[in-house]
Amino acid sequence: MSTAAGSIGDATREIRALDAEFERLANARSVDALVEAFYAEDAHLLPPHAPRVNGKAALRDFWKNFFAAINPSDVKLQTDEISSSGDLAYGVGKYSFTASGSQQTGKYVVVYRRERNGGYKAVVDSFSPDS
Repeated sequence: MSTAAGSIGDATREIRALDAEFERLANARSVDALVEAFYAEDAHLLPPHAPRVNGKAALRDFWKNFFAAINPSDVKLQTDEISSSGDLAYGVGKYSFTASGSQQTGKYVVVYRRERNGGYKAVVDSFSPDS
């Protein structure tokens, strides 16, 4: 399926780079680029109080609607724990953003899979607010 699995250091560097790209694209409101950069073709998003979202087309629709409804700014991700084994890795962390002048915080877990090109993409992304 993929290239040889890398070390936990490789996974950590790649996941931190994905986090930075997610932040950059979210803050630029570049939803199409965000979905393309962060998610695998068959990815699942598990948002709070909503049905599961499956595949890139549905992910694009979800994030476009989310950004239109919430209009977030200053999006930040902080992945505190990263682990990997074989072609899978996961990250657990917290997020924050500002919406309607109010700071929003929450937590997430993302499962990544090493793709054929050797890079990681999110295959399962679950998040929920702290409040």
